[in-house]
Amino acid sequence: QHTTGMILPEAIMHMLKPLVAASDSLPAVLLALLVCQVLWFAGIHGTMIVTGIMNPFWLANLAANQAALAAGQPIPHTFLPAFWDHFLFIGGVGSTLPLAFLLMRSRAVHLRTIARMGVVPGLFNINEPILFGAPIIMNPIFFLPFILIPMVNAVLAWFAVKFDLVAKVVMLTAWTTPAPIGAAWSTNWALSPVIMCFICMAVAALMYYPFVRAYEKTLLQQDTENAQVEDEDMGATPSQA
Repeated sequence: QHTTGMILPEAIMHMLKPLVAASDSLPAVLLALLVCQVLWFAGIHGTMIVTGIMNPFWLANLAANQAALAAGQPIPHTFLPAFWDHFLFIGGVGSTLPLAFLLMRSRAVHLRTIARMGVVPGLFNINEPILFGAPIIMNPIFFLPFILIPMVNAVLAWFAVKFDLVAKVVMLTAWTTPAPIGAAWSTNWALSPVIMCFICMAVAALMYYPFVRAYEKTLLQQDTENAQVEDEDMGATPSQA
């Protein structure tokens, strides 16, 4: 303190200021999403790894937002836990709640069954039934939308916030809070984040749709081939007897 004018915690925070500032940027959002999504696709819990790294920065930025709100000043930071949970991961990692709604109308029995199991947990951002049941994990058909949808929504939400079309986060909410409710709650019950949340859901549904159709076609073809094999086996059994 005699040398720097700061006690040790203040000195440490001063040294970390560039990292804290860099963590609240669009490249940081996209990099965090890319790492998280690729790890998840490989079957590794990317969310725990990425949020474990980001939480110290998020909490510092959240404290700054709350101080600015209390002082009646402009709120400075955008990339915070609720931004991550309620705009980018609607229904869980990969934003799979819109996917669950799409699968409920699938012609493939397997996909409809998985969707019925996964849609209610998905409302609370728990999507393991969809990830491992459809499956999404290690399924090459879903690789591109699974990686890109959160990143596209991140760009849309980021610029919507930066242009003051959507309110900034000032509260910490549970990650299991349903997305529209959590989006409003985290921004002191503003309406604009709810609208942004539904826009992100619509974008996710549109991007998932062609891949769902392609996967559905593959499953239906496999079902047809399996039925033909079973019919052949049943027809061959009496002659063999």
